[in-house]
Amino acid sequence: MSLSFLPVVMAYPKKYYLTQFHKLFLYLNTHFKSLNLSSLMATIPFIKRKIGKSHLVWFQNNNLYFQLEEPAWFVFRKTIKRYKAETIAKEFSLRYRIEFEESLAFVIDIRQKIEEMNKPQKQITQIGKTLGNLGKYDFAPYSIHLYQLGSHVIEFSYGTNWLENYIHPLIHHLETLVENDTKFLLELFVFQDRIVFRSNNNVKGSWVSEESHIVKGKIFLELINILHDKTDEDWLMTVHASAITNGRKTLLFSAPPGSGKTTIAAMLQAQGYQLISDDFVPVERNSLNAYPFPIAMSVKEGSLNLLTSFFPSLEQEPMNYIASEKIVRYLPFDNKMKNLVHPVVAFIFVKYDNTVNFIWEKLDTVSAVKLLLEQTWIAPESGNAEIFLDKVIQKPFFQLTYSNNQMALNAITQLFEND
Repeated sequence: MSLSFLPVVMAYPKKYYLTQFHKLFLYLNTHFKSLNLSSLMATIPFIKRKIGKSHLVWFQNNNLYFQLEEPAWFVFRKTIKRYKAETIAKEFSLRYRIEFEESLAFVIDIRQKIEEMNKPQKQITQIGKTLGNLGKYDFAPYSIHLYQLGSHVIEFSYGTNWLENYIHPLIHHLETLVENDTKFLLELFVFQDRIVFRSNNNVKGSWVSEESHIVKGKIFLELINILHDKTDEDWLMTVHASAITNGRKTLLFSAPPGSGKTTIAAMLQAQGYQLISDDFVPVERNSLNAYPFPIAMSVKEGSLNLLTSFFPSLEQEPMNYIASEKIVRYLPFDNKMKNLVHPVVAFIFVKYDNTVNFIWEKLDTVSAVKLLLEQTWIAPESGNAEIFLDKVIQKPFFQLTYSNNQMALNAITQLFEND
């Protein structure tokens, strides 16, 4: 998944704050090498919310969220009011009893970082200028597949075997032989060493091979829009998570790859709960409902024996080598996608750890937001930022660390049953 933000905590014990900040500064510089620092922009459009002693700030120009505590919050407040660095440093020196030279260095570093966060996202050069008229570019497909998504038929052309293997195994269970006159035309191909995704002859974007995860996210969002007759503007966010419902409410299980969220979702499905989506969950802007997306569940080798006992057909699914040391089998989505649209009521961050029997804890908001932002893409509009800050982060967040499957299932079942 492509992340359009980087959560950052700028809060340091007084005696260590300079050392800690410079460590952070070096770390962030690896993410912003392309930025050339200049004078602060005339305006800094942002939204802020106070959470305990922290302030969560969203920068509109770069769709970045980050957290500030004192003394960085003091510098930020003065900076957005257009105080000069020297003026801020004098007040800072008196307020925190730090030498002026050290105070000035800290203020300048914070201001530079604010400027970087405030710079508009680097725009890709217009495709028409760099890659030619790709809307009319004709390529020889490696393969063409028809998929049934709800009432819609999609014709998907893949330019290479690699591109087919990247997407097709996740949706192969949706293949159909039925054609209709209103089918959507999707195309994925390579042009001048860039991956290009096109929908009904409209180029949705082009990326280098290292950005393949962005390509997948863009394709998934297009499929979701087709399935639910929506547009990009209808979504608040997409979450790298598994979503499960009991028919009244939805829980989202989020974690980095390989942490066990798919295993938990599959076990819950075997217990009678309904899978809404695995790996990629769209959340509607106004309702905060999670919508179904019928991609297959990716089952890694470590979970195969456990889940085969619940889903015997899994053993017959072919192995897919998605990386040199990563083999998965895909468990098809078998729900009919009826009565699956319900509001997200809680987020659970999952971590399988064979050294831990079972730990279930409710997270504080600051810790939860940091974890959620690492796994979430939020559409870059101020209205969405306000919904996220005012509604989403008010939901309960839990951390589940476990190796005892039954205890994990019991805790989740109890959460579903709570009013």
